[in-house]
Amino acid sequence: MKSAFLFALVLSFVAVVSFAQPPKPGHYDAAAATRALKEQASTMGRAFLHKDYTTFCKYSYPKLLTMMGGEAKMIQAVTQAMDQMKAQGIEVSSFSLGEPVPPVKSGTEWQSMIPQHTTLKTTQGSISSTSTLLAFSSDNGHHWTFLDTSNKDMATIRQVVPNLSPSIKVPPPQAPLRSGN
Repeated sequence: MKSAFLFALVLSFVAVVSFAQPPKPGHYDAAAATRALKEQASTMGRAFLHKDYTTFCKYSYPKLLTMMGGEAKMIQAVTQAMDQMKAQGIEVSSFSLGEPVPPVKSGTEWQSMIPQHTTLKTTQGSISSTSTLLAFSSDNGHHWTFLDTSNKDMATIRQVVPNLSPSIKVPPPQAPLRSGN
C-alpha cells in the first residue's frame, strides 16, 4: 500500500514538473505566444515613449528596418521626426494596447494584430488615435516584431509584407479624436 501511494505521489510530482516546464523551442503555445506578443508590444511602446529608440528598433519588423537603411538610420529618422514634432509643440503623451487577435500561421511565421491607442499632447489640446500593429514571430511566438499600419491601406501593407495571411484583416484607419486644453 505504501509503495502504491509513493508511486502515485512520484507520478503526480513528475506530472506537475513536466507541466511547469516552459514550452520547447519548436513548440507553439497559443496562450504563451499571445502573452509574449502583448508584453513585447508594451515594451516597444514604453521604449518609444521614453525615447529609447534602440529598444524600439529591436521590436520593429525587420523588413522595415532594412527599408529604412538599418537600425542607425531608423533611429536617426525617428529622432528627427520626434524633434520636429516637439518643435511644433506636439509630443506623444500616452500609449496603450487592446487585446491581440489570435495568431495565425503564414508560411514559417506566426502573425497577429493588436490595437494601439496613442495620445498626442498639442498646444491646442490632445489628439487620440487608434491604429493597428501587425505582429510577427518566426520562433513559435516567443519573440515578436511589429509594424504600425497607421494611415496605410492594405495594398501598401502588402508591399512591405507580401506573405501577410489573408485572414489578417487590418481595420480601416479611424479618424483621430481631438479634445481641447
